[in-house]
Amino acid sequence: MWFGVFGAPAAWVLQFLLGYGSTQAQCNPAGARWAVPVHGITIVATAVASAVALLGWIASFLVMRATSPGDDVPPAGRVRFLGIIGATTSPLFVLIIVWSGIGAVVLQECHQG
Repeated sequence: MWFGVFGAPAAWVLQFLLGYGSTQAQCNPAGARWAVPVHGITIVATAVASAVALLGWIASFLVMRATSPGDDVPPAGRVRFLGIIGATTSPLFVLIIVWSGIGAVVLQECHQG
């Protein structure tokens, strides 16, 4: 249940921080000599984060299906509610992860403007 709720947002946060850090390492004048492979890091981070987010979506969907709509008393009612929360937010995070990964690979990094 908790993985279904927090798996996709945590995957996005880690993908964002890894992408931001690798871009800063490449674009910083001191880090230019390191030749950080930003595109390779971004592709791997996007693939792993997408897989984690999809697994969280599946987990929350399975939790939602394992409980019945008539379970209003705790803890089954709360478990179903959190399953619904995970099932509705995880697809949004999957899209954010995929679109930000595509944008980071396609668009030019180190652009001052």
